[in-house]
Amino acid sequence: MTETRLSARSPLTVETKHETTYCIPLWLRDQQIRWAIEHVTGRIEAHKDKRGEPIAVVGFGPSLRQTWEQIRDFNYIITSSGAHKFLLERGITPTWHVEVDPRPHKVELLGTPHPDVVYLPASTCHPDYFRHLQKPGAQIKLWHVFSNEEDALRTLPRDEWAITGGPDVGMRAMVLARFFGFTDLHVFGIDGCAGPEHASHAALHPNAPRTYAPCEYEGKTYSTTVALLECAKAMRHEVDMLKDVKTTFYGEGLVQAMMRDYVPAPPKNAVLAITKPALISAEKLVLERRLPQANPFYGISDEKHVGTVLKLADSLKTKNILSYGSGKGLLARGIPWQIAEYDPAIPGKEELPKPADLVCCLDVLEHIEPDKILLVLDDLRRCVKQGGYFTIHTGPAVKHYADGRNTHLLQRPRPWWEKMLGKFFTVAKVFQVGPELHVVVGPKRAKALERRSVQLSAAAVDV
Repeated sequence: MTETRLSARSPLTVETKHETTYCIPLWLRDQQIRWAIEHVTGRIEAHKDKRGEPIAVVGFGPSLRQTWEQIRDFNYIITSSGAHKFLLERGITPTWHVEVDPRPHKVELLGTPHPDVVYLPASTCHPDYFRHLQKPGAQIKLWHVFSNEEDALRTLPRDEWAITGGPDVGMRAMVLARFFGFTDLHVFGIDGCAGPEHASHAALHPNAPRTYAPCEYEGKTYSTTVALLECAKAMRHEVDMLKDVKTTFYGEGLVQAMMRDYVPAPPKNAVLAITKPALISAEKLVLERRLPQANPFYGISDEKHVGTVLKLADSLKTKNILSYGSGKGLLARGIPWQIAEYDPAIPGKEELPKPADLVCCLDVLEHIEPDKILLVLDDLRRCVKQGGYFTIHTGPAVKHYADGRNTHLLQRPRPWWEKMLGKFFTVAKVFQVGPELHVVVGPKRAKALERRSVQLSAAAVDV
């Protein structure tokens, strides 16, 4: 979040919703996420069982100056922001340290990495922050900030965790503590305001706010900013999401005052983290990448479908086409305009694609591992905006993987495929030519779209 400069003559109110913005351009944030995914090897892992031991969750707010000695009593400590350096200078070693801020000043704030600390930077962090940790060989476990945006969900790698939580790193640290199994959280240094004499943090901060505004709560005036106030207001909601967690707040501040009269909301379902299962196993990915090298004729059948795809595109009045499982890209070569391609076995095409008006999945589905087919169809459902054209071979292939298996891992009859596809799409038409199915589908949403997909099948498919 960015800080908004406000004078003392411009008070803030708890009741007002104040707008905040992200501190760097979103395109730059996404570039940093991609960099971290590529250059960092360690990943966080969930702790399935609950832990009864207490854990100290430590932010860098000014109240930490008065409360830090109590943290010595905890066997588990998770810090954020400058609390890592602050505690190390006082002889207290955190168990974990969390960071989400994408700006490079966090390197200075962190200080020297400690060999006994496990560092938990989000993939949003600046590359300089990761380099600072990697140089001495620090323990790094990467995670991702959960976002419900289409591009963010698409960029999230398969089998990696995205953590939910509030708008600041302290609340993310609380969620991570629960992710690791802890249900007894003791919160230090998360204040939502400045301390005496406008001290912004427990120690010097290279990017501290320069100006504060007064905000009255329960008869007391606190010095705060738009960003700090909105984070303080979010704390109750975030604690509600940690439905099986007990939280104890230490020190004096706006957050602590708000939480003193906090009444938990009725229990409800809450998600701590999400992960997207892989669409292809690591073992099969290796086999798929070997095949084009061993067999120059593997993955070249798309060319014969160019005419049908062009008719479908004309019927939809679109040039927005995705080749899902594109192989060697012969469909793209036959289309007289640029189309999107996705194939996890082809370097440069492995990033999950954006949705498209017309999605072509040609001679792909029969190659999917049986335990992955539902995941792949669900991802295809995500991608199909108007229509889809799938071709599926129902019998064995002439080719085999290096481990001896036939490359058609799913040899299923037409009724099986119709039933399976019907779970995810409106199946407009199925044509069968020998052992090969040609299927036209539409999104499984409104009746109008179902009618559109039927019109599409009647107008465009020619096999």
